[in-house]
Amino acid sequence: MLPFFGRCHIGYIPNGRVFGVSKLARLVDMYARRLQLQERLTEQISHAIMDSIDAAGVGVMIEARHLCMMMRGVEKQNSVIDHFLRRRRLPRFPRDREEFLGLIGQRGA
Repeated sequence: MLPFFGRCHIGYIPNGRVFGVSKLARLVDMYARRLQLQERLTEQISHAIMDSIDAAGVGVMIEARHLCMMMRGVEKQNSVIDHFLRRRRLPRFPRDREEFLGLIGQRGA
């Protein structure tokens, strides 16, 4: 078991209630400190936002470097694994998805 590290991008469409930025950061930290998979981490963050504020839509993207890729096997030092998860409104409205990806600089992903 080796750690991974990276950045988490969160976007959501509020439905009357909002999260403060510091709460989003604490939410990510809370789930990231556990023994974790990148895909599960993305899913847990999106579920927590949906369950807490009943958002109309949520997009979570994690860009991570995995030490298992860098130190073992293929030894790809510059590889980055992206995992993007969207819920509710974002899958049905491509414009919202494209806006989210454009804001984080991942056009065409």
